[in-house]
Amino acid sequence: MTFVTDIWYITNGDVAFTMLALVAFLLAIYLAIVPHEIAHGLVAKWNGDLTAKMNGRLSLNPIVHLDPIGFLMLLTVGFGYAKPVPVNPYNFKVPRRGLFTVAIAGVTYNLLATILSSFFLALIMFLSPVIENVYMYFFLSTFFELLATINLTLFLFNIIPLGHLDGFKIIEAYAHRENRFIGFLRRYGSYILIALFALHFAVHYIQSYAGLEFLQYFDILGLYLNTCSYWIGNGILSLFTMMFGLGPVF
Repeated sequence: MTFVTDIWYITNGDVAFTMLALVAFLLAIYLAIVPHEIAHGLVAKWNGDLTAKMNGRLSLNPIVHLDPIGFLMLLTVGFGYAKPVPVNPYNFKVPRRGLFTVAIAGVTYNLLATILSSFFLALIMFLSPVIENVYMYFFLSTFFELLATINLTLFLFNIIPLGHLDGFKIIEAYAHRENRFIGFLRRYGSYILIALFALHFAVHYIQSYAGLEFLQYFDILGLYLNTCSYWIGNGILSLFTMMFGLGPVF
């Protein structure tokens, strides 16, 4: 997803539509990232750890959650990350339960937000004949489509069991410390994730200048995110469009 770089072409250079699309995009990013991080902090607090609260990470202020590189990635390639919420597992009342519930909190929010925003997108599509203001319809449809897309992408990205992503923390929570597979991921997971990033950017760069379309099949990260986003995202949306009598979106 290169929404920001393509927005001028998407809106055919119309200034009003461009501004509405930018506002919708930034608002969607805010509602995808900030509650994700707050969810981690709140669940940590419920488990007995106040580290996130003491570090001001339960705030709705996006600046305290912002990671410049992760935010730039989200703007340009469609997936990224925020500043990790500090957690001290030694404060948890039940350590393994605390580790698991804190890890799964963020992606759970993203999945629920995907479902809810897909419902409202289908509702907007259903109400389109009675929404006379074209700017209002464009903003609402763009906002809910972006909100569903970004939340789903963050969900899919964060459940990858590599590096410091939530996916690894989820499987680590109840795994035995001497599990060799977990030990391998703990030691080399970050390097594998960096390699997947590098491959993704290399393929994207070469395709942009050389137009070698077959290279997309070597982009493991891109294939995973694009394929799962397409089938899962359209599947969820289709449930609601069919509920409103609009038929599937595939």
